[in-house]
Amino acid sequence: MRRSDREVKEFEDIVAIMEKCDVCRIALNSNGYPYILPLNFGICIKKGKIELYFHGAMEGTKYDLISKRKVKSTAF
Repeated sequence: MRRSDREVKEFEDIVAIMEKCDVCRIALNSNGYPYILPLNFGICIKKGKIELYFHGAMEGTKYDLISKRKVKSTAF
């Protein structure tokens, strides 16, 4: 990060930022091209780890790419 004085490092601070968001964007790899989706999500903290739950159907392009572990990035 270019501005280390603005870097958020503490786990609790990261979670607090995520909890203020209504939408998360995930970037998936679709045949070498980015496939970016805005998604509503839920967040759960278990044993010091963040679990994200995304709203959506259990079929379709998003599900296919996620099941193939093609997630490249997330943004809150």
